[in-house]
Amino acid sequence: MATRMMPSLRAPVRVVWPWGVALLALSMALASVPLLVIDWPTFKPGRIEPIWVTALVDVIGPIFAVLILSVLAGFILSRRPASPLGWAFAAIALLVALTMLSQEYAVRALVAAPGSLPAAEVAAWIGTWTGLAIFPQVLAILLFPDGRLPGPAWWTVAGLAALLTGGLIVSSLGDPWPLRLPGRDGSLPVTMPPSLWAYGFALAGDPQTVLGWARLLVAPAAAGLVLLRTRRAQGDERFQLRWLAFALAITAVFWMVGNIDDVSVSPWAFDPGAQVIARWGQLGSNLTITFVVPAAIAVAIFKYRLFDIDLVISRAILFGGLATFITLAYVGIVFGLGSLIGAGAGLNPILALLATAIVAVAFQPVREGMSRLANRLVYGDRRTPYDVLARFAGQAAMAYSTVEVLPRLARLLREATGAERAEVWLRVGAELRREAADPVKVPIPVISVRDERLPRLPDTDHSVPVRDGQTLLGALAITKRRGDRVTPVETKLLDDLASQTALVLRNLRLVEELRSSRERIVRAQDEERRRVERNLHDGAQQRLVALSLALGRARAAGDGSSSNPDDVLAAADGELRTALGELRELAQGIHPTILVTGGLEPALRSLADRSPVPVEMDVSLPGRPPEPAEAAAYYIVSEALTNVAKHAHASSARVSVTAKESWLLIEVSDNGIGGAEPAPGGGLQGLEDRTAAIGGRISIKSPVGAGTRLLAEIPCD
Repeated sequence: MATRMMPSLRAPVRVVWPWGVALLALSMALASVPLLVIDWPTFKPGRIEPIWVTALVDVIGPIFAVLILSVLAGFILSRRPASPLGWAFAAIALLVALTMLSQEYAVRALVAAPGSLPAAEVAAWIGTWTGLAIFPQVLAILLFPDGRLPGPAWWTVAGLAALLTGGLIVSSLGDPWPLRLPGRDGSLPVTMPPSLWAYGFALAGDPQTVLGWARLLVAPAAAGLVLLRTRRAQGDERFQLRWLAFALAITAVFWMVGNIDDVSVSPWAFDPGAQVIARWGQLGSNLTITFVVPAAIAVAIFKYRLFDIDLVISRAILFGGLATFITLAYVGIVFGLGSLIGAGAGLNPILALLATAIVAVAFQPVREGMSRLANRLVYGDRRTPYDVLARFAGQAAMAYSTVEVLPRLARLLREATGAERAEVWLRVGAELRREAADPVKVPIPVISVRDERLPRLPDTDHSVPVRDGQTLLGALAITKRRGDRVTPVETKLLDDLASQTALVLRNLRLVEELRSSRERIVRAQDEERRRVERNLHDGAQQRLVALSLALGRARAAGDGSSSNPDDVLAAADGELRTALGELRELAQGIHPTILVTGGLEPALRSLADRSPVPVEMDVSLPGRPPEPAEAAAYYIVSEALTNVAKHAHASSARVSVTAKESWLLIEVSDNGIGGAEPAPGGGLQGLEDRTAAIGGRISIKSPVGAGTRLLAEIPCD
């Protein structure tokens, strides 16, 4: 029984203990607040900021960080108890909380109410040591987001951070002065144990300088590795890292500025101006470390409102770089050069003007360089959206052939979005064709287009239509790598590129349609010649042969044959009349005589009379339209009635011809089975070509089972 219960108990314990650690860290941080409130008179504002800013940075910020990181630690460790990232978050939360609690405990026991609490000196020592433990913070940054160190550089920085933490703690043992509070301004009336001073003194001199430089560079090094990892990442990992990379880029700048007053690395540590600048850097770094970095990590892990922030990151890198350049130029010239020539020389205003002039002259080159660096860090080897639009506009202006423009467009689209494949589709007639793909892919069948709507494109993740007004011209489509998603920036790029592509696709579509229409015209001419030849051979030619034989029999009858000459001549007359009728009908198919002599209405009624399907005719015209319009209308109605008789299985049809302003409106409808679509080389395709040739418009609506309705508009100008 006990053996059975063990597995059932392990799961709740595995879930509970991580949240117990999180609760412990949060409880210690919150326990420091009552002590701070009681000892509020001991709380001092910073050198330059109001007291509420000091409270925000020194009290609220650490509590916020402990809250976020303890929750993250509980969340991760409850699911993956062996996760190094979860343990790093837990260590940070516990160390920050212990630092806050021991600090306020020591203030209460040594300053506000001396002797009121036991072990006050131990609390002061613990607070000092835990405040120097930066290794878990650096490790968590390097492990994010999957809990692994991806390469030797990451292992090296993590090892150096561990050595730095140990070195800072050992170095603090040799401090003979009253201990400074680790989390806020002020000091405690206690020193490190004198018995340990020798260990700290061992790191005095050059080792102390090395520790100072290592402490200065650890934050930029960690931030640089995160930026490098962001550039290499793909899929969700890239989205997560962008948030942390953005926060660390800001933190690294503030961190370096805040160390200007560090005596071990800065020659201006005692300069009042440098101390003011350093204080602003310390405030900025503390705010970003306690607020921005934990919030960025939390948002990235939980994927809550994961907006693409490429532009924000790029601008942050640009402005951060410019701010660093301006600060270093000003500090280097004013304080560095000033310290070389002497503070009493009275040249500080001149040096300030010199620094301003140098910054003004070098600003634009530095800005361009930082912009290129920011774009490369954010987009990697991909092109920025602006580069894509600018380059495509230049290439499109030089070539208007599908063989040249569309493959270039597909290649640019793939490079800009980092997609696995990019495709460009072009509409020709009622078909959508894939004209270009990068990389080149096996051709696929064309797709039919209905009602100017973009159909589903096969094997694509995202597609956008290219339109000229409401007319569908084509489409742009991309297929992302497995695990990647289409970002909002990429979606906007596709939309912008589609609008830029509309004019090019419109011209290319016209070229393709012209080429196709020429092919159809040649094909139609060949078919028409064969039809005329076939009709002459099978119809009138056979009648004339029969007439020749009949005349031969009549001649033989006149020479004394038993046949009656009158009967033979009557039969020959019938054959001749039949042949004339067939020739006349054939001639009317080429160009109807009745259309020339009688006009459009009699010609259309003759079509209705010959149609095997009953046709209701309604022709209402104020006069005769121009000859091209009459001919087009006649052939549109003729082809439409032929399709009704052959394919519609209709019991009736209706033809309506009216005039509206400068347009001839034609409507042919039936009650057949519907489902008619223009097919390449078919009669409906020929109607579209004939109508478009004179500037007209034609539309066909043929829902399955509901008949067909053809509407044509022909200009009468």
